[in-house]
Amino acid sequence: MNLKIIVNVLGLSIVLLFSCCTISCSQSKSDDVKPIIPPKYESTNPISDLVLIYDGGGQRLPWTTTRIRPYVYRENNGKTEWLFDGYLFLEIFDSVTDYEYYPGFNRKEAGKEQWQSLIDTYFSSQRSFDALETVLEERAQKGNVPDRKRKVVVSIPTPINGFTEWGSIDGKALDFNNVNDQVRAEQWFIDEVLKRWQEKNYKHLALAGFYWVDENSNNYTNAIALTKNYLASKGFKLHWIPYWNAIGGDKWNTLGFDYAYLQPNYFFTLSIPYQRLPDACNFASIHNMGLEMEFDGRVTQSSYRERFYSYIQAFSNSKVWDLKPVAYYEGGGAWYTMATSSDVELQKMYKKLADIIVDRQKRADERSKK
Repeated sequence: MNLKIIVNVLGLSIVLLFSCCTISCSQSKSDDVKPIIPPKYESTNPISDLVLIYDGGGQRLPWTTTRIRPYVYRENNGKTEWLFDGYLFLEIFDSVTDYEYYPGFNRKEAGKEQWQSLIDTYFSSQRSFDALETVLEERAQKGNVPDRKRKVVVSIPTPINGFTEWGSIDGKALDFNNVNDQVRAEQWFIDEVLKRWQEKNYKHLALAGFYWVDENSNNYTNAIALTKNYLASKGFKLHWIPYWNAIGGDKWNTLGFDYAYLQPNYFFTLSIPYQRLPDACNFASIHNMGLEMEFDGRVTQSSYRERFYSYIQAFSNSKVWDLKPVAYYEGGGAWYTMATSSDVELQKMYKKLADIIVDRQKRADERSKK
């Protein structure tokens, strides 16, 4: 082979080698640049952030427009930012009249009169539902309307097993030893709420469903299923928030609940180790549940303040903030205290959680458009 041929062959080899390298490098760079696909939200629950509003007992402060306003929005650099998109109105007992709305508080069982009193409270003029509507209308008058109506969930009192003095419907005295009578009382309560809601004709609120207030299911399995069926016939959902290790927590959907959140119960007892939070997140992930963020007025104390931040971190680590609906237990007023306090630490806590909720609300708005 002469020298000219050798040179030509070498030249061709160099060109081919360069071309292969160019293609390979190009493919490598292309492979490195992958589109960012956000994790898929894991629930069909239309409520992203459900705050518990304890209301109805004589010991409660009334939910006026002033008191409920910090739960609806915040002003950030002159801009309205929306906070909770769901409001669960519930009561567990009345320490003034000494009645309980589900068993376990060593008080008298609430009867029809007390159940009616709850309904009257929720539909009172310029408080509770009305106050929530008024705050939203104030924002609307300034040109600020959320993309989605704010959702309301109403708690149904428990028809306590064995109670025989609840009262009568259509002249028949109900006996809660009988599951059909238990469910009949539940239906009465639901119908009363639906009638009053229709009369109000709220512009900014939507009734999203009802809540089973007893956090343990073992004594009311049949009543839960039958109540769920009745709600389904009316087009409404049944919500539940069982406590940690509550009976039925792992089979909430087969019991008849449409949506369930798990209470970690970590905040309240300082001896409970941090591991409870990742364990709760893991349980909720396995059983397709939402989680409850928990705190109360004790956030003013450093040890409980640490627990508040622990929830935020654990939920972040487990992608709860990205993937799941969250309920918020705030002890019946701690959020208002944090939002309106001049205390630097409380303001930091409020801002930290509010930033998360505002961001979640924006993503919930985007999901609702798909």
